[in-house]
Amino acid sequence: MSDTITPKAFIPGSSRATLLTLGANPAAQKGLEFGALHNPVVRPEQGDIRFVDYTTTESLRAHPHADTVDKSAIVNVDYIWSGSGSLAEVIKTGELFEYAIASHVIEHVPNIVCWFFGIADVLTPGAVFNLAIPDKRYTFDVRRKLTTLGEVVESHLLQFTHPSIRQMFDHCYDAVAIEPGAVWKNDVDIKNIPRFCGDNALQLAYDQALEILKTHRYYDSHCLIVTPLSFLRLIEGLSRLHLFPFILRDFHGTKVGDFEFFANFERPKEMSASELREQQLSILASYKEKLVSAAHLAALGADPG
Repeated sequence: MSDTITPKAFIPGSSRATLLTLGANPAAQKGLEFGALHNPVVRPEQGDIRFVDYTTTESLRAHPHADTVDKSAIVNVDYIWSGSGSLAEVIKTGELFEYAIASHVIEHVPNIVCWFFGIADVLTPGAVFNLAIPDKRYTFDVRRKLTTLGEVVESHLLQFTHPSIRQMFDHCYDAVAIEPGAVWKNDVDIKNIPRFCGDNALQLAYDQALEILKTHRYYDSHCLIVTPLSFLRLIEGLSRLHLFPFILRDFHGTKVGDFEFFANFERPKEMSASELREQQLSILASYKEKLVSAAHLAALGADPG
């Protein structure tokens, strides 16, 4: 598209790293990375990067999932923020950042409207926000239903700060035991894949629901279930409601054999709410049209989302 940002500089490495640093210059700019865990896109030796996560470094290293990674490689968390409330108040210094990165983070966020606004508040005008997002069709969310606009609005109006009972329950009960991308490689019978949490998934989901009700415990869950097209439709709905503070600049749908897609957003420089909405809707319409007509989707005979 004519208004796609031209990257200033790329971190040497994979095309994935290129997409996640699109429009940013980590060597010269100050950035934020969310949920980096043990594998940050930008490392401290590459530039001024600060790390944000929902809990402390110590808690991340103590998490049961940490046993599958090098715990010593888990980054030092600079700011603890669950995605709800003011990120600026967490940072406290009044600092603004010139780019932000979130790789496989948004699906864990219980309230994405608050999350996007919180991040926009700490970015300079013109800053980019790059996301890698799992495509539910090729992950353990393959049997889960798509997140609706109504659910996103509900989480915003009720100001979810933790995964809700429904978000956690659906994640625990409906996730299946399959590696990301395995749907492409094998003759997989999606209906018969065993549940990720095993035969006890239903009871586990209910027990955790009771725990949320009693103590508001935070159960890390996939709260946002999307395909590339359904994600763009959610952003379109939020934009029409003036509930989205960024403008889409570049978008890369899921490639054959892959399980994620990429979105490049910008915090607008000088633009009224109505101008932002009109430009956003035009850009979204273009990318939606491209997705619907994409050759790989036609070849698969798949529903585009």
